[in-house]
Amino acid sequence: MNDEVRADRERAAERRRAMFRSELEQRAALLRRLGYTRARAEARLRANLDWDFEVGTGPRPEGLGDADIARIVKAAFAR
Repeated sequence: MNDEVRADRERAAERRRAMFRSELEQRAALLRRLGYTRARAEARLRANLDWDFEVGTGPRPEGLGDADIARIVKAAFAR
C-alpha cells in the first residue's frame, strides 16, 4: 500500500478514536449531572458502544474497552 495512503488511514483512525473518546467523556459528565450512579453510567456507555460496533462493524477500536470506559467514568464522577 502507498505510504501516503497508509498515513492517511492511520490519522483517520486516530481522529475516530479521539471522537469516540470525547463523546464518552461528555456523556459520562452528562450522566453524572443527571444523577446516574457510576455503575449505571458505565453500563450505559458500554451499551452505547456495543450498539455503535454491533454486527458487521468490527470490534471496538483500541482505547475504547471496558477498562477505558471505567477510567473515563471515574474521572467524570471525581469532579
